[in-house]
Amino acid sequence: MERKKDGGIQMEGPIELSGRGKAFMQLELAIQGARVSGKRLLVALVDLDKFYRVNETRGTTFGNDVLTIIAARLEQTEAAYSEAAKPGVYKIDSNTFLVMMEVGKEAKQCWKAVDGIKHEVEKPVSDSGKELYMTCSIGASLFPQDGLTSERLLCRTESALYQAKEQGGNRTVFYNAEDTNRMNRRIAIEMGLRPALFLRQFHLSYQPIYRLSDGRLRGFEALIRWQHPELGLISPHEFIPIAEYNGLIIPIGEWVLREACKMLADMTKYGLSKLTMSVNISPVQLQDPSFVQTVWNVIQEFSLSRQSVELDITEHIMMHSSEQSIMAITQLRAGGIRIALDGFGAGFSSLHHLMELPVHSLKLDKSFIRRIDLQSAERHVVEAIIGLMRKLGLEVVAEGVEYKEQYELLKEWGCHYVQGYLLGMPMDPTVIDTSMLASFVDAAGPQKQKAASRI
Repeated sequence: MERKKDGGIQMEGPIELSGRGKAFMQLELAIQGARVSGKRLLVALVDLDKFYRVNETRGTTFGNDVLTIIAARLEQTEAAYSEAAKPGVYKIDSNTFLVMMEVGKEAKQCWKAVDGIKHEVEKPVSDSGKELYMTCSIGASLFPQDGLTSERLLCRTESALYQAKEQGGNRTVFYNAEDTNRMNRRIAIEMGLRPALFLRQFHLSYQPIYRLSDGRLRGFEALIRWQHPELGLISPHEFIPIAEYNGLIIPIGEWVLREACKMLADMTKYGLSKLTMSVNISPVQLQDPSFVQTVWNVIQEFSLSRQSVELDITEHIMMHSSEQSIMAITQLRAGGIRIALDGFGAGFSSLHHLMELPVHSLKLDKSFIRRIDLQSAERHVVEAIIGLMRKLGLEVVAEGVEYKEQYELLKEWGCHYVQGYLLGMPMDPTVIDTSMLASFVDAAGPQKQKAASRI
């Protein structure tokens, strides 16, 4: 391989880029060689990040030339670090290479070899006076500690590469059992999500929210739960991101909204027409063009007032907002639906976001409430936020209230509403006490529950 005078690529002759079959056969031979020599075998999958952009912008001919250059660099790196004489670089996919090399028993030798691979791949490629820079993701495993057969080593190397890509790419990940267990669990959850709705494995719990000024029950927050037949109870923090990723959050979210509104409608039998029902909404739902109409249809189906439904959104929506999602929030707000900014303080909280979103109320995350009864920074921050929100005309809901002292401080500071284990844990709809719904909570409301006090 040599370069033209104008900086272009001139190939002396194509370097053979072997297929998967030959690569796997050579891996088996390499394992046998490492077993005989008593050395460790490093197996790495090198994947060029977003290589499709090269083909799209420069053409497939140039892309193939780049792949040939990368293959040559990997062969040179493998020859420099490997303690075996046989070559060990094979192209097994459109832009993925399998590299295998015998290395010493010290961990730093493995990392040094992989770093050398990444460094060589990411050197610029010149063409017509311009330089192309690429990044790569590498998944790696070691014989014999990660597997004794070519099939096992490849599976675990692919698992490591998957982890590298999941973490954003442009990084190296060595296989470890925890990552594989985590990936296997994720796959099991993905497989179980689709039939879970049809098989009625989801259910809702309802946590009461109380008004601090007079102790009245303000309403409930609907919380989804999933009882998997094999994995047991799966937290929404675990399965909701997966449902968002594969799009199943759309039908799941609609089911949650319908069930919560049905529950609220049933409460009117006890003369409780002024309660509100809070439902958590995913950013993916807001990007669905039919979401707003779905909300109107569900509310109409159960003959509810629009003011009795509150949709909880997070600031994550602003971080990844689209014109569609902002329009949906605006339409819902204009139509009478209450909008709450949930988990304020837990992420990238911003007053700028607060001013841009058409919200009625702000929910302080429980991580802020946890230490307010102690002499802590959170104590002063929460008090200041409540005062500021009141001046802005926004209601404040404190989440995660667990101690009487927290309740009393929030009431003193002028917080509007509270929820948490002190006042009521999430309850199955079949065990909600109707006398609790119809009654008031007096000024010493927390004492009615199993009160706790911090020592």
